[in-house]
Amino acid sequence: MLLFHFTRPGLWPLISADAEIRATWPEGLDDVPELARAVHLTTDPSPGSLPGPFRDRTVRITVEVPAPEARRWHAWAGTRLPAGSAETLAATRFDGRPDEWFVLERAIPSAEWVSVIDLGVLQPLWPRA
Repeated sequence: MLLFHFTRPGLWPLISADAEIRATWPEGLDDVPELARAVHLTTDPSPGSLPGPFRDRTVRITVEVPAPEARRWHAWAGTRLPAGSAETLAATRFDGRPDEWFVLERAIPSAEWVSVIDLGVLQPLWPRA
């Protein structure tokens, strides 16, 4: 399944050095239980489709992951987050469009990356030519 992960340009060197996208949770939500940590992915390749607070994430990492491992965000959140949190996050963090979002409950190694581009400057970052 082809999906997209977005990150800030300043975080790309860390991801590149680790050779994986780690399962984390967005900043400011440190009280979320460890079991809710995941890699967030979208079906939309445009950073313009990201919710407002995330539009500074111009580095797009295209990944190819096994479809059975990619869980729809809303269904996943309903089983992993405290009651009511999924609805609140869907409205505030996903602009009410959680159906475009998926999660993987594991890191995504570079072996599953297809490409990485900084869309802010239209520069390919990976693979290096």
